[in-house]
Amino acid sequence: MKLIFFLTLTILFTGCDYTALDSKKVPTTEGILKSKQSLHPYDKLTRNSFISDTSNIKFINSNSAPSWNTNKLYNQYLTTLKNSRKLDNVAFLPNFPSLINNLKTELVKLSNDDTGIKLRLRLIDELMRDNQNIDAISEIDNILSSFTSSKFKYQLLHYKALAYFRKAERMCCVENFNSKSCILPVNEESFKKNIDIKKANVIWGKLLKEKPWDYQVKWMFNLTNHLLGKDVDRKIEKPFGVNINKAHPIAMDNIANELGIDLGGLAGGVIVEDFDNNGLLDVFRTSWYFDHNCRLYLQIKPNEFVDSTSQFGLAGELGGLNCVQADYNNDGFIDILILRGGWLGNIGKISNSLLKNINGKSFVNVNVENNIITEAPTHSAVWADFDNNGFLDLFISNESQENNYDNEFYLNYAGRLKKVKLDNIGLSFHTFTKGISVTDIDNDGDVDIFISSFGNDNQLYENRINEKGILHFENISNSAGVNEGKYSFSCMFFDYNNDGFDDLFVGGFGDSSVNEAVRAYTGLTPRTGSSIMYKNLGGGKFKDITKDMGLSGIVNVMGLNHGDINSDGFEDIYIGTGSPSFSNLIPNRLFLNSKGKSFEEMTIESQTGSLQKGHGIAFADFDNDNDLEMFVALGGWYTGDSFKDFLFKAKTDFSGTKIKLQGSKSNRFGVGAKVELITKNNFKVYKQLFNSSSFGNNPFTLFFGVDNSDVEKINVFWPSGIVTRLNFENIEGNFTVYEN
Repeated sequence: MKLIFFLTLTILFTGCDYTALDSKKVPTTEGILKSKQSLHPYDKLTRNSFISDTSNIKFINSNSAPSWNTNKLYNQYLTTLKNSRKLDNVAFLPNFPSLINNLKTELVKLSNDDTGIKLRLRLIDELMRDNQNIDAISEIDNILSSFTSSKFKYQLLHYKALAYFRKAERMCCVENFNSKSCILPVNEESFKKNIDIKKANVIWGKLLKEKPWDYQVKWMFNLTNHLLGKDVDRKIEKPFGVNINKAHPIAMDNIANELGIDLGGLAGGVIVEDFDNNGLLDVFRTSWYFDHNCRLYLQIKPNEFVDSTSQFGLAGELGGLNCVQADYNNDGFIDILILRGGWLGNIGKISNSLLKNINGKSFVNVNVENNIITEAPTHSAVWADFDNNGFLDLFISNESQENNYDNEFYLNYAGRLKKVKLDNIGLSFHTFTKGISVTDIDNDGDVDIFISSFGNDNQLYENRINEKGILHFENISNSAGVNEGKYSFSCMFFDYNNDGFDDLFVGGFGDSSVNEAVRAYTGLTPRTGSSIMYKNLGGGKFKDITKDMGLSGIVNVMGLNHGDINSDGFEDIYIGTGSPSFSNLIPNRLFLNSKGKSFEEMTIESQTGSLQKGHGIAFADFDNDNDLEMFVALGGWYTGDSFKDFLFKAKTDFSGTKIKLQGSKSNRFGVGAKVELITKNNFKVYKQLFNSSSFGNNPFTLFFGVDNSDVEKINVFWPSGIVTRLNFENIEGNFTVYEN
């Protein structure tokens, strides 16, 4: 590929103008509605930004400024949890290796009744969670040989098969790792000859004859059949890639190991950004577990990454299921927010971390000075300029289950965050939030909020800030038609059909088992947790078009993101799948956008269907060759389920255009801007710039899947109301658009 470095506006202009919308005549709402069909989708911006009236805002100040050390905090929680027997309201209980000895001690005191066997099952579970599979098999054999009752035999045999499988999986996919490890279809001799895979396959085959309706056993039996080179059930052969076309133009290679960024870990988030402003993209990765440090890998030269975690002052910043980026103080350097406690309920009361980037040289924790000291379970937050004052505000939605944990909203005043009382702005709801995405749904110049909720109705809050700048949000979920999709997880706004209105994809999770995924693969409708694709109809209305778009039956979604991976001008979707369950091993999935008419699954053809659990996902041009790669943070929930991360790069040379924004009246990176690109053939591509997904972060540099030579016009609609219009004869490289 031709290497094209990021240049600063090397363009031949034939014309450009800068128009402040507040100098135009403001149309009436009635006039807007009447002429809606003839309006440019971004010309609905109607009001003067930056008028700020905080008369309705009440700020919350901390009564104290606690001094805490991250290491000390996590060790305290770890000690508490290790000694605790009664843990209520925890969606996914974390495992602790030290509990294994405690369970063994307790078992000595118990008789061989049902209570004793149940505790032994708990011990077996803990052993597998800690990757002590040989010990788990031994414990199972002891139970089977000591107890004549058949009450728990089926479950014990399933556990035994799973322990054999896990033993083989760790050896073949981790210890003997290569760039194709555990990507479907798998055709590796190490699996075909593995005795543990064969043992697991025999056990699951017998169990399936006993209970042919057991979808979990059905999936694992067919998966082991595939790994052994045997035929799989025709009803579920599609995900195994029986008829793969290896020459497909979307085929990709995993190059993470070549670049030294196959970081690995457990479930966690990822941010791909240029943290040191050297023109090269870097990787920030979190792993949720209590004593796992975050990691920062800087690209110091093209395709050369170095571990800069300690150098940048990040030693001791532990845990974090998710992370999101922003330049909250408008100094031109990307800052980081780490989110902690997600899924952990009452034991997830852990502080988040706001990390300020000091001139691209180091990070410093600035929680206390910004009053970010709440201890509540969460992994959902977003940055946006909700009050249009030129600085990014912060909204964190905490996870409420049996106990309510208040959300957190911070207005940004010149780089200092001030916590706002939620009742005054309409965001005092409580729900089990699993994702947040924002956009301007109706192109009126204000940022709106979507909440993905696990077990409750999803919610859409429209920003009703008035002409005086008084901020208030209104729940319009019912009228907008987006409240369906219970048991959803990650979510994202993006314009799938290039009509200038951001659409909404809500990833369905369902339950932790693989059952619903297998039902979907066999052509049945999942009973819970289906993903939904909503088309934005304009005027605050959405329509469920999931079936029409070929996106039915997508479940067990954790991470997801969008990007134009094949540079055809339309955004594609990559989904990270799975759950904590070891038997929930379904491939991560790629869906290509067919010109805004439908999506076609290309997981097998692209060779991106990795089996390990997918979380944070980012689309980015790592090597500055003007096409996108996909970074996938892989790894499960339990300490024995870590895995290496993948970076997928297309074998075909695609070509696009990158645009970086630099605001002056608006925030520094132009977050919230709407960009229209028009080709010489009058093909139009629209993008709004926000945190790209609720679980994964693309860079703030916008990528358009249109070759530089085809670009004729670019129009930037800034959050401030200013419009920059650029006309081109020729573009040499990529460029920055300045607001001023």
